Amino acid sequence: MSNFFRVRPERETGEIITSLSALKRLVKKMRKLEEFAFDTETNTLQVIADNENFLIVGISISWGKWNNYYIPLGHRREEDFENQLEVDTVVSYLKPIFEREDIRIIGANIKFDMHVMKRIGISIKTKDLFDVVIASWICDENTPNGLKENTVAKLHFPQTHFGEVLETVPKEVKKQFGLKSNSKPTADLVLIEDLAPYALDDAYYTWELYIGFMSLLEEEKMDKVYYKSYVPFIHTLFNMEEQGVTVDFDKLKQMQKDIAVDIDQLNYELTELAGVEINFGSTKQLSALLFGYNPMPQESEKNYDSKYEKWEEVNDKIVSHSFKFKVVEKTATGNPATGSSVLWKLSKMTYATKRKQEGIQFVKKLMEVKKLSKLKSAFIDGLLEQLYTDKKAHPSFNIIGTDSGRISCSSPNLQQLPKAEEDDKYQIRSIFIGSIDPVTKKRKKIIACDFSNLEMRCLAHFSRDKNLLEMFREGYDTHGSTAVNMFELDCTPNEAKKKYPHLRQAAKIINFMLMYGGGAPTLYDTLKNDPYSPIDLGEKHYLEQYHCKDGVEVAQVYIDKYFKSYSGVADFMKKQRRFAHKYGFVYTILKRKRRLPDINSHDMRKMSYCERLAVNSAIQGTAADLTMNAQNRMMNDPWFNEHRAYMMVQVHDRLVG
Repeated sequence: MSNFFRVRPERETGEIITSLSALKRLVKKMRKLEEFAFDTETNTLQVIADNENFLIVGISISWGKWNNYYIPLGHRREEDFENQLEVDTVVSYLKPIFEREDIRIIGANIKFDMHVMKRIGISIKTKDLFDVVIASWICDENTPNGLKENTVAKLHFPQTHFGEVLETVPKEVKKQFGLKSNSKPTADLVLIEDLAPYALDDAYYTWELYIGFMSLLEEEKMDKVYYKSYVPFIHTLFNMEEQGVTVDFDKLKQMQKDIAVDIDQLNYELTELAGVEINFGSTKQLSALLFGYNPMPQESEKNYDSKYEKWEEVNDKIVSHSFKFKVVEKTATGNPATGSSVLWKLSKMTYATKRKQEGIQFVKKLMEVKKLSKLKSAFIDGLLEQLYTDKKAHPSFNIIGTDSGRISCSSPNLQQLPKAEEDDKYQIRSIFIGSIDPVTKKRKKIIACDFSNLEMRCLAHFSRDKNLLEMFREGYDTHGSTAVNMFELDCTPNEAKKKYPHLRQAAKIINFMLMYGGGAPTLYDTLKNDPYSPIDLGEKHYLEQYHCKDGVEVAQVYIDKYFKSYSGVADFMKKQRRFAHKYGFVYTILKRKRRLPDINSHDMRKMSYCERLAVNSAIQGTAADLTMNAQNRMMNDPWFNEHRAYMMVQVHDRLVG
């Protein structure tokens, strides 16, 4: 790889704009520019919508080592009061520059800074954006892609980290602003003279990285996909984030109260069933209650007389009330496992004795309390903490959140909202509602649209497998077709879901497991532990039918049958692995690379993992590419503006609007 980056570049100037005359001189220079880099400093990361606590602290601008400027705006210490301009004044002068549509604006995580500028009244309108963090990722997704990591890796210059700047705030200043001495201060409490060098460097090194990445993108042949797909995607996600999702705030608050009551009631009922008070979060106490597990003390424990005697007393009491279930699984240390899969298996058992029946009730209630506790902490309490002033959720979508190309979501993560059963009391998805239409004044409806079997279609496209192609051409249920082929069912593919739902579910697992290179042990375990419809291929009738000694061998029989039915898929996978071994990467449909540096490793585990990625990345990465381009097209489709429709959330191949 050629070195397109300057080694240890340093900025030669750094002007702090503290007067109107200096601001006017800066703006006069910027009117002639075709491109510039910028960065912002704030007192909070919650900048996606109006936030009453938001404060912009400063703006830094750079277009080379001789042109670097820091505009302080929100430093709150008395020493700085006379050394900064009013925000409204700065906005009035910068607005015509930043809102130009014929200029290239450069940033690092630029979407965040676009939100910051929006909060002070400046809308970045140019389509010609450049984000050095996304450029870094698309040039090599396997390395750290942040600004600081890139200045070290590409420019060989170790930048000051933000934490070091915050350490300049004395304890007495923290106390003055109501913070504890060990609390982390925010940027507004840092003096201008301490924050300015850091802020100036952020903008300057963003500029330096930009110069290098322009050439590196071309060398990696990633420039077309970057400019054509990823740059527009910044605007697409920015608009989605700004729009946000309306939350039924009153319903959410009531849900928070109700679920707390239900959790308390369940904990009471659990104690009643147990017959003894225990810590339900303690694996030791839980294994004692469920299995009567009472391990001999270790020598080190014996020496801990008071602590051990207390534990021995508690443990003996719990064991005396044990349900005495047979141990289902063991941990690596040999102790009984008490995780969710074990509880689920116990909940499906039936017993004649009263105590064991009570034990099954206990397990089911314990599963419920764990489910509700997670729901409360992650999706109710967590959501309430992250709502903005407008009572909306404004999630942040990260373009480089995964190696595959799928975007990730945070603050809050609306891609992982639990899907409740119809009879579940707490339907967390129901608290997200449509906003009020500004024209009709009626509440809009939320619509979710997704691609039909997108990844299977990508597999059919790449493999050209005749059975897969026929399946889509004839409109067959893809998983139903696999079920018919694998289990020799007496029905059509489209009848399988209704007639043999458990086998169709197994076929769905087989499709995705084998698409992504899973082996026989993984397939066996996944089918056996499927929470919806478990199938144990180690059961007697499977072993006798296929003349196998265990369930893993039966799983291999199904793998062989799968690739016999879909021979084109088998050939595609072989070609992908060969290509990866030869070139060290594979392509998605947009010719985006997925680099596999360990594909030729002598470590078989690393090599096998990369071989699976060689297949997975082409399919899943292509699905991500197609979804991204669909979103970009939708964002620019006049129909959506005409009907005041907009996208709010993307969940992989599903769009919610």
